Amino acid sequence: MDGVKVCIFDAYGTLFDVNAACRELSKEVGEQWQELATLWRLRQVEYTWLRNSMNEYINFWNITEDALEYAMETLKMKNEELKNKLLDLYLKLEAYPEVEKVLIQLKKEGYQTGILSNGSEEMLASAVKNAKLENLLDKVLSVEKCKVYKPSSKVYDLVEKEFKINKINCAFFSSNAWDMHAAAHYGFKTIWVNRFEGNLEKLPGKPYKIVQTLEKIVDIL
Repeated sequence: MDGVKVCIFDAYGTLFDVNAACRELSKEVGEQWQELATLWRLRQVEYTWLRNSMNEYINFWNITEDALEYAMETLKMKNEELKNKLLDLYLKLEAYPEVEKVLIQLKKEGYQTGILSNGSEEMLASAVKNAKLENLLDKVLSVEKCKVYKPSSKVYDLVEKEFKINKINCAFFSSNAWDMHAAAHYGFKTIWVNRFEGNLEKLPGKPYKIVQTLEKIVDIL
């Protein structure tokens, strides 16, 4: 990948395990914990798209809470205490096992690193601190800077503005196929981190590479 100077990562599902909160409270949630985790995440993403279409931005924490409430209502879970526990854990999501090692390798190789996420600044700061990644990321960029969600090009513009580079000098990593497609269409060199064994979407933009984890991305670069 000639010319890459900056490695940018989506946060949720790429660096941080979005199922960690429901899994940690699986005994309290019960047998439906995986179903709750899936529906919560699905509505969380869909609400960002719908609010983009309606020009009705609210920050990602509020969307996260709305999505959880919807998921719990759908699964007939009426438990305010459990809802609050799940939300608290979402601020402390675990990083995937290989993340710290990979970021260390990238810094040794001279790459700048950063996050570009729908997450609010507070959510991202909390997750990064919990995973002890503060010293391994040059910038943590939230859509709060532009008040619109991915896949708007205004979000991807933040990388050029904040890192002062051309888009062709950016390698972008995401576990979300739709995000990867959009970033590739925008002009980033994209790697799809296909953690969940999904399929490519029928959308513009194709990945430079497809991997299952971040473990060997330094070899790709």
